[in-house]
Amino acid sequence: MLKDVLEERPQEGSAPPPPPPRERSRRLGPAVLVPLLFVLLAAGIVLFFGLLSLDSRSPHDLLEEVRNAPGERRAMAAFELSRLERYDIPRTARAAFVSRAVQTFDGEAGGDSRIRRSLALTLGRLGDRHAVDSLIRALEDPDPETQLYSVWALGALRDSRGSAPLMEKLHQEDPAVRKMAAFSLGLIEDRAAVPALRIALSDPASDVSWNAAISLARLGDPAALPVLLPLLDPSWRAPGMPARRQEELKINVLRSLRGLPGEAAASAIRRAAGKDPSARVRGEARQILEARSP
Repeated sequence: MLKDVLEERPQEGSAPPPPPPRERSRRLGPAVLVPLLFVLLAAGIVLFFGLLSLDSRSPHDLLEEVRNAPGERRAMAAFELSRLERYDIPRTARAAFVSRAVQTFDGEAGGDSRIRRSLALTLGRLGDRHAVDSLIRALEDPDPETQLYSVWALGALRDSRGSAPLMEKLHQEDPAVRKMAAFSLGLIEDRAAVPALRIALSDPASDVSWNAAISLARLGDPAALPVLLPLLDPSWRAPGMPARRQEELKINVLRSLRGLPGEAAASAIRRAAGKDPSARVRGEARQILEARSP
């Protein structure tokens, strides 16, 4: 789901205007063209090895780039930091690293929104709850993308302090933020969110309603069933939704029903296990049936 919600959006603004035309067009002769090609080749090599060196840097190196590097290097380092497969930080140094990351995130408020977005993702992936208060404040960031990434990060941290602020985000104008808030509340698993999630079942955006229902099912609330069970019908299709996303949605629905008692949920899972056109969905349903068996 996160991949779908956090996909890159078109950048605002337009390309700069072209330079004014010259009075006479001049062609570059061989004496100019050959040296120019060498210059471009050398610049490409430098850029290539510069990117390689950036990719090989540790989390500490990248965070220091974010804090101290000039210009665009800060945003590039923040992006790479958020994309690391893992954060290999010794336990004795982890608290200090998280503290510096949080300070950098806070210090960038009102600054470069690209850095704020990347650091929000990093704080969520680090899994340290010392970032919760800063992420809650970032829910009011003027940049909508920073809000969205902070909503996800609070869900990833699974701290109940995030519940009330995320419930407020269920009323946000942006449906992407409402959708992510519904999803994150399910990760936190705070039953105080049940009434708000029940209201979100009627959200006009289907993605919001589906994620609210998935979260309610994770919380053991059967109010989710009228929304979720039709999604597991083998003939169900979402117009305009790619087949891969439909599979992922059904798999998330199945996983949310794993611990929900009752014959209605069990029957829907059995039907998906036997009749869904997707082999991935059928396989997931069969695994869940085995896990539900006494």
